[in-house]
Amino acid sequence: MAFFTGGQGKVKLLMLYIIERFRTPITKEQLYTAMVTVDKTGFFEMSELLSELEQEQYVLSVPVRQQQLLYITEKGSRLLAAFEREIARSVRDEVTGYADEHREEAKRSNCVVFDAVPQPDGSYRLELSILEKDRVLFEIDLYAPDPASANRVRENWLKDADGVYIDTLKRLNQ
Repeated sequence: MAFFTGGQGKVKLLMLYIIERFRTPITKEQLYTAMVTVDKTGFFEMSELLSELEQEQYVLSVPVRQQQLLYITEKGSRLLAAFEREIARSVRDEVTGYADEHREEAKRSNCVVFDAVPQPDGSYRLELSILEKDRVLFEIDLYAPDPASANRVRENWLKDADGVYIDTLKRLNQ
């Protein structure tokens, strides 16, 4: 298969490699940022090639809340395994280092969600969620009386959503 012997095919392979190396769903913007770090391909070309990867079912784009998360499909993983060595070792190392450095940040920003909706009385309706794959794993809806309270909840949620989830499970299992 000559699909990944050069040019756009190599860029597609690199995109698959980046998505796979993160080991967590990433957004298109996070993919583009990683690509710019390791490759000089332009934004519009990357967008077109990512669209082709989606159409060819190598990548799955799942709308979750207000974003689209990218997953490598089984078909994409098989293709990557067959052609991974077409990517220069130095580039693979750079991508792996980048993914390792940014994985937790991506996981937090993509899987821990906070939405605040202002209410007519000045309070805020807060929606706190933890996402896993393409579903909501844990969600809390509550109200904060004022912007300062809403901001404290946001800061604490984004800092320790996993702890809140685990504590809730422990309390419910007593």
